[in-house]
Amino acid sequence: MNTTIAPTNIDALVKDHIYISRTSEALIKIQNPFKAQRWPFFTILFSTGEEVYHCIENEKVHIPVNQFLFIGPDRHHSFFDSESEKLWMITFDYGFYARTPADASFIQNTPLFFDQNKVYLSSPSVDILEYVELQVKYMQHMLSQLSNPMVVDIMHNAVQAILLRSTYYHQGLTSPEIHANTQEDKKIATRFREILHLNFHHAKKLDFYAEELRISPRRLNQAIINIHGRSAKQLVTEKIFEEAKALLAHSALTIKEISYRIGFSEENNFSAFFTKHSGYSPKKYRNLQMNLGL
Repeated sequence: MNTTIAPTNIDALVKDHIYISRTSEALIKIQNPFKAQRWPFFTILFSTGEEVYHCIENEKVHIPVNQFLFIGPDRHHSFFDSESEKLWMITFDYGFYARTPADASFIQNTPLFFDQNKVYLSSPSVDILEYVELQVKYMQHMLSQLSNPMVVDIMHNAVQAILLRSTYYHQGLTSPEIHANTQEDKKIATRFREILHLNFHHAKKLDFYAEELRISPRRLNQAIINIHGRSAKQLVTEKIFEEAKALLAHSALTIKEISYRIGFSEENNFSAFFTKHSGYSPKKYRNLQMNLGL
């Protein structure tokens, strides 16, 4: 099992990675840690010292003492110098966490990592800083024994406990409707998110995803509404829009190149799409991001 860390273009669905350390150690291993990058990992930061900040999509996010911050693999983020000794960092990928269908359903559908409109912070279920630090230090120590399947189980369960408790205790994330959904809807939603991740740049119609899942577009849409509370088309649109924002803010591609990259045959169509969903033209949005100065 891989325990190195480096931002890369490797697809997040196919690796098997976990890494735990103080950010002071991690920053030595990360190439350009102070430059916004999209890693193919799920990231959990835990603040143990003074209040600190982390940069997510060019926004300065406050991390209170003794709280977790959750960052999904679709987001660009970077560190500040002041974070070096005050944070623990846990990174893992889809392959590490999604060991069962239930795991896959949870990690793909939890808003902790995939609600692109929000940043989620959470206090530990046991509000004792020393206890949480000991737990994370123990996990770091166990990294050297990942060849033992039982140790992998321990690590997986530790990460799972953080995510489940944070999801349960975070205001607004518990919903009776979600718990009442059928297992089949969860399976459909999970596979849809996986297929969307790999194909959104060229497949925008629900017929494609329904065919991949071997169900009707109507059945697909109903399952997504049951799980996420919004339509499958909305999730496709959100994915394309978030990728467009990321490329405008963090790449040197021209607007024309970006429009082709995410599947628009004409730059004008892309500009109209982006303006509709952001309120800004692609050019104005890029200029605003460049002027943030983080």
